[in-house]
Amino acid sequence: MAAVIGAVATFVTAVIQLTANARRHAAERAAGKPPSPRKSGSRPPTFAFVLAAVVGGYGLSEYQTYSQRGDDRVLREEMQMRLRDLSAAAVRLERAGLEKNDQTEADARLAVERRRGAAGVAAIISVPPCRAPKAGLAQAPAACAEAEALRTTLCAVVPASATVVEVQMFTRPNDAQQPWDEARVQAGQDAGAARFVDAWFERAQGNESKEICQHFAHWNSQKGRSARILVKYTL
Repeated sequence: MAAVIGAVATFVTAVIQLTANARRHAAERAAGKPPSPRKSGSRPPTFAFVLAAVVGGYGLSEYQTYSQRGDDRVLREEMQMRLRDLSAAAVRLERAGLEKNDQTEADARLAVERRRGAAGVAAIISVPPCRAPKAGLAQAPAACAEAEALRTTLCAVVPASATVVEVQMFTRPNDAQQPWDEARVQAGQDAGAARFVDAWFERAQGNESKEICQHFAHWNSQKGRSARILVKYTL
């Protein structure tokens, strides 16, 4: 639109100038004056030159406008490319942050689990006095033989990837005030009609944990007894 307006204005101005020049020539001829060689000439070539100038000006304006449109298109494409790059960079940063947070949380959980393994995971159970079958009309409970002992199993849960370092065993009467550290025994040791039987063993418990277990036998007919294991492990 700007090119058209400029071309029309140029054309109108040229026509006005040609008309004014023609009138001056007509007035000079009417007065009997010979036309000046500099002012004389053919109108059609002049008019054609004006038209050529108008068309050339219009074409130049269109070319500049097209060039500007091309520059705008290139600029838009470059801006879109930069926006895509920024978006991709933001996604990468977000993923890196999430991975870092996940790694930090995993390291924290591992540190906690390692401290837990060093301290040990405990399992405790209490068993009542052993009751043997009564002989005749006797009122007092008969003493149990070891073959008639109450048998149970203590199990502590640890991570599936844990490596067991040690299984400590403790036992004391139910009513005892003795600290657990002073009630430690070894597997097979007689602890007053009670003992831990055989070696400890493990069994799976899902995909993330496992059980460390120890058998315990109790045949005291006078008092109940508590048993405890403490499993220490590493990761």
